[in-house]
Amino acid sequence: MFQLDSSPYSLTPESDDAIASRLREIEERVELLRRRGTLNEKTVIEYYGQKRFEQVAESNAIEGSTLSAGETEIAVLKGITITGHDPAYARDAIALDRALTRVVDIARDYQRPTDIDQLKEIHGLLMGERPGAGVFRSEPVRIRGAVHTPPKTWHEIIAQMEAWEAWSASNKSAPAPFRSAVLHAWLTHVHPFIDGNGRVSRAIGNLELIRAGYPPIIIKKKERERYIEALGESDDAGDLRSFIDLILDRTEGAITGLEMAARKIEGYNPVLERIRKMQEQQLAIWSTSVKLLGTVIEHYLTQQLEAARGRCSVRIFDGYLDLDDYINLCSGMSISGGWSFIVNIEIPGVGKLEKLAYVQHRSSRLYQYLGQQGGPSLFWSRVNPTGYPKWTRDGDQSPYAVEVTTRVGSGDEWIALLSNGLVEQCSTTELAARFGNSLLRQVSSMSINT
Repeated sequence: MFQLDSSPYSLTPESDDAIASRLREIEERVELLRRRGTLNEKTVIEYYGQKRFEQVAESNAIEGSTLSAGETEIAVLKGITITGHDPAYARDAIALDRALTRVVDIARDYQRPTDIDQLKEIHGLLMGERPGAGVFRSEPVRIRGAVHTPPKTWHEIIAQMEAWEAWSASNKSAPAPFRSAVLHAWLTHVHPFIDGNGRVSRAIGNLELIRAGYPPIIIKKKERERYIEALGESDDAGDLRSFIDLILDRTEGAITGLEMAARKIEGYNPVLERIRKMQEQQLAIWSTSVKLLGTVIEHYLTQQLEAARGRCSVRIFDGYLDLDDYINLCSGMSISGGWSFIVNIEIPGVGKLEKLAYVQHRSSRLYQYLGQQGGPSLFWSRVNPTGYPKWTRDGDQSPYAVEVTTRVGSGDEWIALLSNGLVEQCSTTELAARFGNSLLRQVSSMSINT
């Protein structure tokens, strides 16, 4: 279905089918919004207004800016620097807001596919008066922390960017989220400018979506590690699957935001504000509990593996939930992403095991067990042997429990749903040991089975 000839990427038939299926679901959701009249000009304008400064703040935060969305709004609307922050961050916010405003204007030309002239114009706006604004570089650069080395000479850059433009023109009828992912990742792969490559790539990705009538997406700072890792996979092996997954996750999140904007109730309610503050506190307790659990699992497994000279590392994702995510989970709604931590175990002569712990809403079993109280639960995924998506849910093969959660406001009382349907309660230390022992059994059984 998807044409990637002349691009640095390829997809397997299995992942091609899976991506196509997910895209159809997204397109059907957007079409339903349009039929119901929810996706109209008033709603879109309101949604853009809500997200405008968040989009600027989050895109710049990925590059190191410390301005919040509120501070970004002040910097853009008043044209001033913000006390306590590098003055360059305010200039970056003003420039990126100007560039994204132009993106919306360019998107009104529905027939013209994204090209080099549009790219250079947007880059010139977001870089302002800095050297190299809107001009392809003629010197080599390195991407900090990346294995991939972008093309070094101007001629190499021109050749790759002309291929990028040709692909855009010949695939203008491809689904917008797919075009967004390809053109975005390809730009970061070439890195055609001295500076501003990430910001202009994210702007181009949104240009594709807005032109097709989708809401713009926001890749948040909390997803920076996932974002960079997915781009690294696309750079190193031409594997675009994880990056497409991220873009589709964010697209679904943007559509949910648009739906919420359509149902928005105007006005300030002090009671609701107090409730929201309580929800923020409960989110903080949950996030701290999950982070502590990941840390204790790493400590426990490191001790257990010491004699066998094995290794364990737990990569914890900070800020993987925001308040809207938490409220959705408590309401029984699914969220995109939700990656909490990844456990890596390696034992010489035995094998390797990698598991992802992620968050979704509680199952009906624990919902009923907790007195019909909604909330987040932790689940396990393993590396997908088919390759796409990268992770697939463990289900009954999960280590120790298929699902664990805590009572609202409690940080050290875990409730575990076992694969046989029984429910157990334990502390963080006890849960970490049970997870750890089960993970060790799984990695040992891998060696026996092979």
